[in-house]
Amino acid sequence: MHSLSNIIGNKSHHSSLMRGVSGAMAVEEAGRLPICIFGEAARNTCQVMPIKNRVLLIACLSSVLENEIKKREKEIVDSINRKIGESVVEKIRFLS
Repeated sequence: MHSLSNIIGNKSHHSSLMRGVSGAMAVEEAGRLPICIFGEAARNTCQVMPIKNRVLLIACLSSVLENEIKKREKEIVDSINRKIGESVVEKIRFLS
């Protein structure tokens, strides 16, 4: 027999509302990462877009910064997912 809180907790992770909240938290966290990793120079050159189909879109004006993010993609994705507590992002794509 499962407790009511376990049942509600398990079901809430599958609701569209909770997926939206997790996605918003991931976008917020992803917006902080370039600044944490690359410093203040990244603030004006990268813009994180909403997550769609587990893909994080980043609009990046600097090709150098874009290449650095690509090199560290796995590290960035793992960091976001770890901080959110679930697998929200699978990969990063760039808008040029």
